[in-house]
Amino acid sequence: MKRFIFFCAMMVSLSAASFAAEDPVTHAMKLFEKRHYGEAEGMLRARLSSLEQGKEGAAYLTLGMIYLKNAELHRELQQVSAAVSTDYLKKLTSLKGKGRSRFVDLYLGEALLEAGKPDQAAAPLEQFIASEGIEPRSSAIAKAALGLSYYLRDNKQKAEELWGGVDTADPELKSALAAAYSKAGLVEKNPLALADESLSQAKKSGKGIPTRLLKNVLAVYAKAGLTEKGLALVNSSDLKTFSYREVVSRTKVINFYDLSLLGDISTIHLQASIAALEKALADAKLRATVNYYLGEAYSLSGNVEQSMKTTAAFISSSQMPQQYRDKAMARQGANQYLRGRQFEALGVWDELSQKQPEDPEVLAAVLIACSGIKVDCPKPAKKAVASVERGEGRKISPLNIALGKYYLGKKDYARAASYMEAGRDKSNKNKIESNDPVMLVNLAEAYYRTKKFSEALEIYFEMSKQFPEVRQIQEAMQGIYSMEHKSAGDVKIF
Repeated sequence: MKRFIFFCAMMVSLSAASFAAEDPVTHAMKLFEKRHYGEAEGMLRARLSSLEQGKEGAAYLTLGMIYLKNAELHRELQQVSAAVSTDYLKKLTSLKGKGRSRFVDLYLGEALLEAGKPDQAAAPLEQFIASEGIEPRSSAIAKAALGLSYYLRDNKQKAEELWGGVDTADPELKSALAAAYSKAGLVEKNPLALADESLSQAKKSGKGIPTRLLKNVLAVYAKAGLTEKGLALVNSSDLKTFSYREVVSRTKVINFYDLSLLGDISTIHLQASIAALEKALADAKLRATVNYYLGEAYSLSGNVEQSMKTTAAFISSSQMPQQYRDKAMARQGANQYLRGRQFEALGVWDELSQKQPEDPEVLAAVLIACSGIKVDCPKPAKKAVASVERGEGRKISPLNIALGKYYLGKKDYARAASYMEAGRDKSNKNKIESNDPVMLVNLAEAYYRTKKFSEALEIYFEMSKQFPEVRQIQEAMQGIYSMEHKSAGDVKIF
């Protein structure tokens, strides 16, 4: 992929008549190659209105690429956070006596709702509401979530009863209802207006925007496709802040986080990517390159039909190098599989994996396509294993990483870690400037699954320098480590 980024960088440069040394598009591309997505995005967005004529297409292509990688990364982070945090919350619920958290039931219920398990979410939410000493606002937050649980299980009357008891004069509670209505698809309840009102009230209070209110409003914006409003909210917020801090005892403090936040950040960035790339299509010189990324963005959004069209357009472009057209064919195989043409898809992947001379990057693309839709591809996998066993150096690094991703999906965690370790930069093993952050997240998951907590936390420590929102994963993982090793006291992340 890094070679293709370099190829795109050349195409971007050629699309403008003359680029100065500090041209914003060139600068953004350099930041993108270093995986400083937020910095690249912010700098280029600020300069869009002042670009010279003829450079808009290059700018939107670059911006679309940045948004796309950010969306992909945050989707991976959300999936890992959901798994690790749920493990942590379940461990906390198993504790008994005075040392047990009261708020763990609220956050476990919300986590189960977020995981699409409304039936399992009800019990911890009901237990939290029935607990003694819970303040009315926290109880109302739980009722909004419990109402959604009932609604999703077709008990609309019970849902309405619970929602009807929530005080909408409180902006945080109003945002909780807005998010519940949005997730339930109740457009007639006007969740967008409720979200906007709650955000406006919070801003006027001068106390800052509570993290819970932020995640509720962002959930509404993401569902409604309000990309610009969502981006503005994300870019102006402290994403590492906890939702609630519970002091359980003198030596024990627990920070709770909202698990939907990372997923909604991904959704907003994916919407922004598609919008930017569609604008870039207006530049005829860049159209073929744009189609490559647009096909990927549509695929990530679940729009298989559009992904097939744009990917086919890229493949048919004779000006694109054959290697990249082959990699696009691997993605097209995934699209065909999802449309019910499984035999045809497997044939495409097998043919690509047998091409001579052998291309490790194309074979890696095949495995990534298989992993992305959770399909077993034994022939390409066997060919890839043989290739890495006889190969060496950076040339086969993408193939090692793809094998790691493939075996991670098969839950062969030790094998996954081994391949990804072989594929990452040896001298800068946890630096995002030298390694794809998505690969590092996948490697950290493999470490977590094999109880290598220190190695996983080292990765997140480095990532937190550019992506502070990983703190919710750090704290949950550190909490599990502490509990498994019978360590008392707070979770400490430095």
